[in-house]
Amino acid sequence: MRSRNLQTTPVVIVSNYRITPDPGTGKFLHQFTPETTSTVYQFIANREPVFTQGERYNIGYDVENGMNIVDVSASAKADEVDPVVSHNVARILGEQLRAVETTKSDQRVVHSANSGHYLGKKYAWRIYGMAVAKGTFYDYLDEIGHPSVRCTTEGSASTAYLDVGIDTAMDSLINSCSRVGSSSNRFSSPLLASKNWFNVKGISAISDKK
Repeated sequence: MRSRNLQTTPVVIVSNYRITPDPGTGKFLHQFTPETTSTVYQFIANREPVFTQGERYNIGYDVENGMNIVDVSASAKADEVDPVVSHNVARILGEQLRAVETTKSDQRVVHSANSGHYLGKKYAWRIYGMAVAKGTFYDYLDEIGHPSVRCTTEGSASTAYLDVGIDTAMDSLINSCSRVGSSSNRFSSPLLASKNWFNVKGISAISDKK
């Protein structure tokens, strides 16, 4: 997933939603403002509405030439976690952190593997797994047998994971999960059978600090 300057605005109540033809693309320009401000968000899509007037959303967007361009794949209703959207946002943010986190890992993690690039576990989580808790990320990679080596991180015993394949492994986890009961953020997956459920974070809760 490419690095982008994604920004997020939590809990926007969609107002003034309008759809007009866009001659330049042959599709339609969607525009709306939050209920309490005049800030315009917009994007190009098909004719059908993507957002519902008066509903609450977490909005992911990029600023391009002074315009707020909505990333629909990084936006979801605020009151219900969409695991795919949360994962998309986490991966975009992770790609923005990749260079820094990879450098930290290479400088601080010592291991004996001589084939492939390995990341210290917390650095791997920041790049690939921030949509779920650290413990869930570690448990999942261990359960599926993702290649790992013992290591020391700043003098403490730890684990490092092979960089290649973590992205597709996390895609598989998210795509296989299903909601547990009526909970807004509890999910289960046959790929993580050791857990009856695990949390997927809402967009506003995704952070490399947790």
